[in-house]
Amino acid sequence: MAVEIGPIVPWKGETFRLIPSRFPPVSVYEGLVANDRMDALVDIENLTNPRLQSQARIANIENKDPKTSARLQNWNLAPFAYGHPDGSTFFDADRPCLEVAADRQTALAISVAKRQRFLACTSEGPIGLDMRMFKTPLSGRFVDLRHLSAEEVRDRGRDLGKSIVNDVDGVLFHPIERPSAMAISVLNGSILEKTLQAVHYRYQWNGERISLLYAFDDKGTRIEPDHLRSEADCLAA
Repeated sequence: MAVEIGPIVPWKGETFRLIPSRFPPVSVYEGLVANDRMDALVDIENLTNPRLQSQARIANIENKDPKTSARLQNWNLAPFAYGHPDGSTFFDADRPCLEVAADRQTALAISVAKRQRFLACTSEGPIGLDMRMFKTPLSGRFVDLRHLSAEEVRDRGRDLGKSIVNDVDGVLFHPIERPSAMAISVLNGSILEKTLQAVHYRYQWNGERISLLYAFDDKGTRIEPDHLRSEADCLAA
C-alpha cells in the first residue's frame, strides 16, 4: 500500500525525546485550603484541563486504567491533548503529534536546536537549562519519507503533511538537525509503549548559543553541541 508521497511501511523500535526537567509537582492548592476541600477543588480544575479530559474520555471508551495504561501515561498523552501552537514539521496546530528521534544523539540535536531558537528569540541571558531524556518504544505503520532529503522535508513539510492519510500512525523522515538520521512524527498515541526516564542533561546557554552540554551520568560527560549533527556517534564511550 502506498500514498502519493511515499510508501507505508511497518517500523518498530525505541525512540527518544527531551523535555525540560521539573521538580516533583505540588498541588497549587496545597497549604491554602483545608484538606477536606482539596478533592472538590481538584475536580473543578480538571474540568478545564485538556490532558485530564482526554484521559477520562479514553479511559471510559477503551476501558483503560490511567495508572497502568501506556497510552494514558502523562508523558505520552500530553502531546496529543495540548498540541503545539506553532504546529510541527508536517502539521499545523489542528493536527497534534509527537515528534521523536530514533536515537539519543538525534534527539539531543533536535532538542538543542529548538531550545537555541527559543532562547535567541527571547534574548535570554546566560543560563543553564536542565533537560531530561525520555525513551519510548513504539510499533506502527508509517508513511516513509526517507527518500526525501532533510532540506526537502524542511522546505515542503506542511505541504507534504496535507497528503498524509488518516489511517497511518505517523511519518518517518530525515530531520534537518541531523540529516543522516531518522525522526518519527507520531500521529497515533495508542502505538506508544511505556515511557521511561533516561539521562538528564544541562544545556549551557551563553547568551548567544548553547555552547556545551553536560550529562548527569556517572562520568559527567561533556558534549559539544556542534558534534551532534555529525553522522559519527559522538555519544559513544
